[in-house]
Amino acid sequence: MHSAQPKSQLKYTRRSTWRLHVLLLTPLTLLSLILGGCGTTVIANISGTETQCPEAVQQLVDSQATSDLEISLVVDGSGSFMGDRAASGAFVAQQIALTVDHAVDKSAALRVIVFGGSAGNARTVVECPIMAVRHRNEAALPAKLAYLKQVARDQVWLVVRNGRPAMARPGTSVVGGYVALADAAPLTAGRREGLMLSDGIAIPEMAVSVDLSSFDSIAMCGVGQTEPPPNTPEVDRLAHTWRAWLTLHGAQQVVVSSQGYSWKVKVAS
Repeated sequence: MHSAQPKSQLKYTRRSTWRLHVLLLTPLTLLSLILGGCGTTVIANISGTETQCPEAVQQLVDSQATSDLEISLVVDGSGSFMGDRAASGAFVAQQIALTVDHAVDKSAALRVIVFGGSAGNARTVVECPIMAVRHRNEAALPAKLAYLKQVARDQVWLVVRNGRPAMARPGTSVVGGYVALADAAPLTAGRREGLMLSDGIAIPEMAVSVDLSSFDSIAMCGVGQTEPPPNTPEVDRLAHTWRAWLTLHGAQQVVVSSQGYSWKVKVAS
C-alpha cells in the first residue's frame, strides 16, 4: 500500500496558502467563473490497466445475474485528504465500506474512480458489473452476504490506496474527478448513483463543461475535512458552491455534506 509522501515546509506553506485562497473565494466569484467560462478544456484520461473487479470478489459474486443499479464512487486521492492524516484515511475507509455494503445489499454494479491533481490522472480501479452474492440456498444467504461484504471492503480499500495518483504539485482537480465520472460508460441500463469523497478544496477550474445529467443522484461528502479545519461559515460557503455547481451541470437529487453519507438517508436536494 502507498503511504503518504513527506512534504517539505515550502510545499506545506504553498499548499496552506493556496487552500486559504480557494476557501475564501465567495460563491459569487466561483459562479461567475462558471457562467463566464474561460475556454479551459479538461480531458479525462481514465486508465484501463487496473480497471477490473478484484479476483477475490469475482469468486463470490453471481456472474450470471444482472443489475438495474450502478453505484459509482469517486475518491479524492490527494495526500491532504486521505493520506496525511489518520483521521482522513479512516473516514475514507469507512465511506468505502458503507458504499460496498450498499452495493452488495442492492446487487448493484460497482465502479470506483480515484483522482488527484488533474483530470488526466483519474483512473478507474474497480469495475464490477454485479455485486450479487452467489449462493445455493436461502439459509446460506446471510453468511454469504456478510463474507462478500468483508472481502469486498478489504479489496476495494486496497486498490483505492494503491491507485492513488502521484501528486506532482499542490492542487487537486475535483472538477477533473467529476469529468471522469461523467465520461464513464454506464454499467447498467438502470438507475445510476454517484458519490464523491473529497474535502472540496480544489484548483479553480469551475468553468469546465461537465454533463452529470445521466446520474439519478449525486452526493459529495467530506467537504471541509482539512487540517486545520476551516470554520463553519467557510465550510457552508464551500458546500453551497459545490451544490450550485453540481446543479448547474445537470446533477439531480444533490447532497453535499461535510460529514459521511448514510445510504439509509433519503437523497434530497
